[in-house]
Amino acid sequence: MALRGRDAFAQSPRGGTIRLVVGFVPGGASDRVARVLAPELARLAGRAAIVENIPGANGARAIARVSSSEPDGDTLLFASSAIAHPDNAAGASALRPVIVTSTTPMVLVVRASMPVHDAREFARYLSTRSGTTYGSAGVGNATHLCAAELVERLGVDATHVPYNGSTPALGDLMGGHIDFLTMGATPGLSQQAAVRMLAVSTRSRSRLPGLDGLPTIADTIAPDFDYSLWQAVFAPSRVPEAVVAKLNAQFREILSLDSVRAALADAGAEIAPGSPEDAERVLRAESERFRRRMPR
Repeated sequence: MALRGRDAFAQSPRGGTIRLVVGFVPGGASDRVARVLAPELARLAGRAAIVENIPGANGARAIARVSSSEPDGDTLLFASSAIAHPDNAAGASALRPVIVTSTTPMVLVVRASMPVHDAREFARYLSTRSGTTYGSAGVGNATHLCAAELVERLGVDATHVPYNGSTPALGDLMGGHIDFLTMGATPGLSQQAAVRMLAVSTRSRSRLPGLDGLPTIADTIAPDFDYSLWQAVFAPSRVPEAVVAKLNAQFREILSLDSVRAALADAGAEIAPGSPEDAERVLRAESERFRRRMPR
């Protein structure tokens, strides 16, 4: 049943479950952030809040699940920047932004058996090799566009191998089946002996633990290079304004907690809360970037 304003939202059945729907397999950047936020959302709402993973089609299945749900604020999309992909435009138009919660820097990661130890050596290696492969969380995902733009900027050839999320892509990198990735920072990545982190994709160095010693791609091999992932909450478009405002306030309260800030930093994310209008601006800007930078 659709709700009619703030009071109706407050009277939502306490036995109902709030669902944060993630469009990728467990373990990726959006999933990790969602699992930090869900228990705090449950505490504020006084009822259960769970993360529901519906991977497939670069987030399109999750978008469809949420856009067709009851507009009561109980089923929310916990989206990545993949929602800005042109293929997701129709589905995204049936949703409304609630809040951008966080950003995650991407990291250039290579298999440990590759004979390179920094970004410059990586660029030289790719310039002398054919048949190099890179993985991503899916065709048109930001992890794909980031690596594709880097390959283009370096003027080298490399073959894209898409996966259904960054977790299986990292697994194949660790197994030596692909050569490199640009992926969202993950906890403990620097301790993985099978891979080597070379640089971060953001224009400025990351302050996150484990990444603060890494140079940037921009400073080493591709001037002005700047990519990051972001995570955001979306609701069905028919959800009333008062419900969106209430949800935004709840998430902002959650993101103000020191414990949540620390947990997100451990998960490789930095908080970036704002208004629904701020989230709409981020979506529009990213959508335009996707249109300009769609890989061949």
